[in-house]
Amino acid sequence: MTLPGWGVLVVAMLAMVVSLTRGALGVGLLFVLGALLFELLFVVRFGGESTGRTIAQRVSAIASGAARAERGATQFNSGLFSMLPSNGLTSLPGHLGNLREIDGEDGFGRPFTLLHDPVKKTLTAVLACNPDGTDMQTQNTVDAAVAHYGGWIKSLSSDPALAGSTVVVDSSLRDKGPLVERIVSDLDPDAPDIARRHVFEAGDQLPRQYSEVSTWVTMTWLIESLAISTEDAVAEVAAKLSFQVDALHSAGGGSVSVATSRVLAEAVRVAYNPERSAEFASDALRGQTSGLRVTEAGPDFFNDERRRVCFHDGVASMTALILEPPKLHINESTLAPLFGPAPRFLRKRVALFYRPVSPAKAVQLVQNLNGRVRTVATSRARETAEDRSLVTKAVKLEQEVTDGASVTRFSMAVTVTFEADERPYREAELALKQLLGQSSLSYRFCDFDTAAAFHSTLPLGILPWMYETPTEHVMGLVS
Repeated sequence: MTLPGWGVLVVAMLAMVVSLTRGALGVGLLFVLGALLFELLFVVRFGGESTGRTIAQRVSAIASGAARAERGATQFNSGLFSMLPSNGLTSLPGHLGNLREIDGEDGFGRPFTLLHDPVKKTLTAVLACNPDGTDMQTQNTVDAAVAHYGGWIKSLSSDPALAGSTVVVDSSLRDKGPLVERIVSDLDPDAPDIARRHVFEAGDQLPRQYSEVSTWVTMTWLIESLAISTEDAVAEVAAKLSFQVDALHSAGGGSVSVATSRVLAEAVRVAYNPERSAEFASDALRGQTSGLRVTEAGPDFFNDERRRVCFHDGVASMTALILEPPKLHINESTLAPLFGPAPRFLRKRVALFYRPVSPAKAVQLVQNLNGRVRTVATSRARETAEDRSLVTKAVKLEQEVTDGASVTRFSMAVTVTFEADERPYREAELALKQLLGQSSLSYRFCDFDTAAAFHSTLPLGILPWMYETPTEHVMGLVS
């Protein structure tokens, strides 16, 4: 029972008592039945305490999906035969179409691109990371990187202008064939036979598949909290980028750089069409660039009319929302299978959303959590071991915040892309469930608005809570 649920129930019981004292038994029963109906529709979650949804939330999602399909908002077509304006024939769909690019250089002369959303009035910087794997590192090195990463997360709460941050890990398994062909094609025809033989033998010794992993970190700032004008806000963000690059490098990010528009555009195009990855890699070997801008990297086709699955550029994707942290002991390898490449998917993106909490709000948050946990534990006939553990954790958390620790809310989403056919869909769904089950994660598939879920896991700084409607906000408070 939520606080609004208890409030409605108590008011209904008081109204029934007053009605009974006045001899109006029927009116009192109507109050009670109305309260029970309210609890059934808006408070009680079906499908699990954390993963379930209320009847009102389910009906609202279905109605919203039907309304979007009715007005044609579930389909997007680009190109010459689309309904897009002439200056946006390859633009990004939906809210991403509002993005504008601002190019610049930091204090060290390194180029960067900021994504400006004039509607939400935000500036987003995207940092490309190339972290080293932990398999070849000592435990002390791994522990130091984890500690620095925790320090970076803590620093998010110290920036009042920061709206949020995301970390996106994009992975896939690729066949070695195109790579070997590309290596062989680059051989000099006049090369010695022994050199050519060594190249062929080296190609044969390569694993059948190799991992392709990209890691992105986005930082989104509110312009009005940075400066009066957008130009001044850009200067403020540029001054912050060097600190972010150094902090992520210390946290195990490897070679960290602020992404340019071309780099982001290629990442977005690969998300829409995984086959473009080999094309971009081949062009890079030849020293060629695509010339794409991120605001021009929209899909050729996108359709999310079907439940749970969205179709785009000849492939399909689905997204699972992680609603609780792992119940197991968490260390650096707990979620390793989830973040690594998997054979059943053409591509897989795991996105972590960080929402910083100000120090003043953090104290209030942990105090409310402590009171809520104690109320739940004492309301039962018998206190369980899980209740005692929750109370102990809540007390420990409150003490840590009092001693100066920061609080950052976080959530996760996993998007997998597969071939647009029934059998690959079933195999991908089963493989994703197995990965989430191995990590002991509570999850729920995004059955409606799959386009929004897909695009929120792209490295473009989309923060879901900034797009919450008033109806969704009220339902969240009630349930």
